[in-house]
Amino acid sequence: MAPKARYFPVSPEPLRMVAGLRRFGTDFGQLERDRQFFQLDDERPRYLEAKRSAPPERRVWDHATPGATAARAAALNWMRETLAREAPQVLQDADRDVQARDPFDALARALQEDFCVLQRGDDWAGSAALIDVRFPTGWRPERLSGASFEAIHGPVPGFATADQARSMVRAMVERGPFVRFVWTLTPEDRLDRHPEAAGGASWARPAGVWLRVERQVTLPLLAARAGLFLIRVYHYGLNELSPEQRACVFSALSHMPEELRRYKNLPTAEALAQLLCAQADAAPPRARVTPPA
Repeated sequence: MAPKARYFPVSPEPLRMVAGLRRFGTDFGQLERDRQFFQLDDERPRYLEAKRSAPPERRVWDHATPGATAARAAALNWMRETLAREAPQVLQDADRDVQARDPFDALARALQEDFCVLQRGDDWAGSAALIDVRFPTGWRPERLSGASFEAIHGPVPGFATADQARSMVRAMVERGPFVRFVWTLTPEDRLDRHPEAAGGASWARPAGVWLRVERQVTLPLLAARAGLFLIRVYHYGLNELSPEQRACVFSALSHMPEELRRYKNLPTAEALAQLLCAQADAAPPRARVTPPA
């Protein structure tokens, strides 16, 4: 199986939390894989092991809102039809999974992606008909059943006003498909970054430094007045990046608004440089990582 795709969405400019939607299929240097909704790679066994050990409450349903059932059904049909074309092995694995609780659970346990189903609502506020996110990056999916799009992203500094949130919901359920990327740094490459996940490293006691990238794909489900949201997590050790990419990461940290840096729980550029120097002094020569000059 192929190695993982490599994405580097970091800009040296000050980071702003904007939609950043690009037309799905845009070439980001991954050729055919940029035209695939579901990506498989040689890390799949690790992803599936982590998926299957995630607490069951990471999947939440909205049973009360009208239209939620139809939105979920449309998403399930699209996922199965798309997997039959792109990755039939995943569909076969899901259909053979006797431990799965239902068809959505079977797909979640066979995919490297997490997913959400968003229905638009009469006021275009959007609401979560289904959230199955087993690899959250610092948030709690179990608290968001039926939550509006604005409420889901409310904790993100400067993400969107109510009007902007409705505009983004309209884009997700009427237009596209689109793709966007978000990134952060983490002190370990653990896939599950839930705030209450047991164990794990911290910036006080890091296992290393990794660039964590989310490839997020939105797909409209027009007949159901809903949209599907796919989230795929990638990790790249800072030592895997080129000197130019590492310099870009440091520049991004240096220019990041303080409120956003605290929200992402990131070290300052100076603290990261000190951490990397300390690790380099303690590591064998071939494993050394140094910050840019």
